[in-house]
Amino acid sequence: MPGAGGDDVPGGDTLYDRNVAVWRARRPEHWALLEAQGVRVSSRVDGPDGRPVNIDLGGTRLYPSDGPAWTAEQLRQFDGSPDRLGFSDPSHCNLSPVSKRVLFELGHALKDRGLRRLAPYPVVDVGYAFVFGLGLGLHLPDLVARAIARHIVIIEPVPEFILHSMHVLDWADLFRQADAQGLEIHFLGGPGHGPERMVAEIEAVIRARGATFIDGSYAYIHYYSWELGQTRKLLNEKIKTFFISSGFFEDEILMMKNAYGNFRRWPFHLVDRRPYLEQAMPMFVVGSGPSLDQDLAVIRKWRDRALVFSCGTSLGILLKNGIRPDLHVENENTAPLVDNLKAFDAEYGLKGITLVASATVVPELSALFDDVWYFFRAPLSSSQIMHGNTEPLPFADPLVANAAAAVAGTLGFGTVYLFGVDCGMLKDGDHHARDAVYYQEDYDNYVEGESLEFIERGFDREVPGNFGGTVMTSWSLDLSRRTLTALAGFRRLTLINCGHGARIDGARPMAGAAIRLTNPEGQRQAVMERLQAQLKFFEPGAFLERVDLQGALDGCDTFITGFTDMIAQARAEDRGFWELEKRLEAFWEDQVNGGRAVLRIAGGSITSMVRLGAFFGTRVEDPDERAWFLDLFLDHYAEACLWMADEVRTLLAAMVAGEAVPEDIGKRPAPEGLMPAGEPTTREA
Repeated sequence: MPGAGGDDVPGGDTLYDRNVAVWRARRPEHWALLEAQGVRVSSRVDGPDGRPVNIDLGGTRLYPSDGPAWTAEQLRQFDGSPDRLGFSDPSHCNLSPVSKRVLFELGHALKDRGLRRLAPYPVVDVGYAFVFGLGLGLHLPDLVARAIARHIVIIEPVPEFILHSMHVLDWADLFRQADAQGLEIHFLGGPGHGPERMVAEIEAVIRARGATFIDGSYAYIHYYSWELGQTRKLLNEKIKTFFISSGFFEDEILMMKNAYGNFRRWPFHLVDRRPYLEQAMPMFVVGSGPSLDQDLAVIRKWRDRALVFSCGTSLGILLKNGIRPDLHVENENTAPLVDNLKAFDAEYGLKGITLVASATVVPELSALFDDVWYFFRAPLSSSQIMHGNTEPLPFADPLVANAAAAVAGTLGFGTVYLFGVDCGMLKDGDHHARDAVYYQEDYDNYVEGESLEFIERGFDREVPGNFGGTVMTSWSLDLSRRTLTALAGFRRLTLINCGHGARIDGARPMAGAAIRLTNPEGQRQAVMERLQAQLKFFEPGAFLERVDLQGALDGCDTFITGFTDMIAQARAEDRGFWELEKRLEAFWEDQVNGGRAVLRIAGGSITSMVRLGAFFGTRVEDPDERAWFLDLFLDHYAEACLWMADEVRTLLAAMVAGEAVPEDIGKRPAPEGLMPAGEPTTREA
C-alpha cells in the first residue's frame, strides 16, 4: 500500500516501520482498513528538519500554522478552559426512592463534615476523553501522559491521518504509557462515516465500557471539520440516553408483582419467538402522533384489507373516529393506564379487540378484554426470572409503537405501515393528534411527576424529518425511532412510514394517500383466528409451573453472603469509586447464576447508586477526605443493597408459597440484624 515503506518513506523511516509493526499487532482491524484504502486525499508537509509539520488536503492545509507550535498552544488553551461534560447536581443518577434515601444520608454527612463546596467537575476517575480529530496526533502524548481519562476515544473521519501520524509519534511508547496507567485508547471513524454513525460508534464504546464515569468527561476538538462539528453537537444529545436507568428497584418489584398477578389470575395466549406462518396481510401500526389526524381517512379506507394495531392512547382516538382496531398494545405498569382504558370501555366498549400486552401490565387491565396475549420485554427482571424458557421479544421498547412493531414482526407480518408513529413533532406544532386524551380540558390522569407541560418540555433535540426538513424530538422518541430501525434490519421488515414526523432509517417514507392495497377483503377474522391458534394457551396459574421460583429464592441468601464479603473487601482494598465499580462488575459475574434474582430486580439501583456516590466522591479534592467519603458511602450503600435483597427474598417467598405478594413490599423497614454490626471503617481522614 502507499506509505507502507519504500519510496514513500525517504531514507527508510524506521519510526514509521516500527509503528506499522505496532499497528499490525495491536490494531489489526484498523491496519486492515488502512491497507484496503486506495488513493490518498492528503499528503504530509515536512519542515526543514524533515519532520512532518502539517497535512496538505489539496489546496488547503489542516493546521493554520506550524503544526507542533499550533498544537502546543491549543493544549495550553485547553488546560485553561477545558470542554467538559458535567452536572451541577446528581439528578442524572437515576434517583429512585431507595437511592434518594442514600442521597439524603450522604448530603447530611458531607454537611456535618464541613465539605460544603465540592469541585465543579470530578478531580479523579474521569471516564472518557472524546478527542475529535487525530491529524498528526501531536496532542496525544500530552493527553496520555496526564492520564486525562480512563478511555481516550479518538474520532477521526479521515483514517489516512493515522498513516501521517506514524511519521511523528512513537505509537509503541504511547501504547505502553497508556497500559502502564490503566488507560485504553479507542479509534473510531472511517471513510463515509457521517456524524450519526460516528456517534453510534461512541455509544457502542460507552455501552461496552460503562456509563458510570461519563460525568466530567472531556471533549477535545483538535481541528475543525463539518463532520467533527456535527458529531460533537450530536454527542451532547445522544449521550443523555446513558443517564436513563435500566430499571429502578421499585419499578422492577412492581413489574414482578404484576407478572405474577397476571399469570396467577388470567387465561392468556403467549407471544414468544417461535416460528410463525408468514402473514400476507399488511399490518397498520397506529400511534397517537400529530400526523395521525390526516391519515384517519386512509386507515378507514383500507380498514378491511389490513389488521389495525392501536398503541396506547391511539386506541381512544381510533374509537372516537369510528375505527375499531383488531389488536391493542400496552407496555406500561401504571394505574393511570387502567383508568384510561376503563374510560374507553365505558364510552365505546372494547369487545372484539385483543389486548397484546407486556406481562407486567397492571392485572386489572386484562379484565377489560375478552382475549389477552402476553409477551415478555427483554430488559425487565420479570422477563429474566419468570420467562419459563420463553425468549423475550427483541426491540419491544421503549414505547408502545416499538412493542406493536416487534409483535407484528414476530408473528410473521412482512409489511408494516406506521401511522402517527411520528417520533417527534414539527416546530411550533402539536405533539399528539388532536383527539388524544392529553388535550381534554379536564384530563389529569398522569403518572406521578408528569403533566402536559412535562411532555412539551421534553422536545429538546432536532432530527431529520420523514419527508425532509427537521422535527423536534425527545430522548425517548429518538430512542424509539432508532429501535424501529434496528427491528427492521433484524426482522427484515418492510416498514413504511406514513407519518410527518421524524425520519426512521430503514423505513420507506410514503404519504398515506399513495397507499394501494390489493390483497382480498374479508380476511381479517380468519387471520386473527389463525394467529391465535399458533399461540400457546395457558389457564390461570399454569404458566407459573414452568418458572423456577424456588431457585430464585435460594439465590437471595447466596447474594446476601457474597455482597457482604464484597463490601468488606472493598473497605480493605479500594481507594476510589473506579476500583469499587470494577469490584462490583467482578461480583456480578460471580453471582450471575446464584444471586441472579436480586441482581435482576435490584441491579439498576445497585449500579446507579455507585454513580451517585461517584458524583460526590470524585469531586472531593483532598485524598484523605475522599477516603473518608468512600467509607461513608459503603456504609449506606451496603445497608440499601442488603435491604433490597431482603425485600426480593420476601417477594419470592410469597410467590413460591402461591400467596398474594405483600402490598407494602419494597416499602417496608429493614429488619434488625440485616447489616453486619460493629464493622469499623479501615480508613480515617
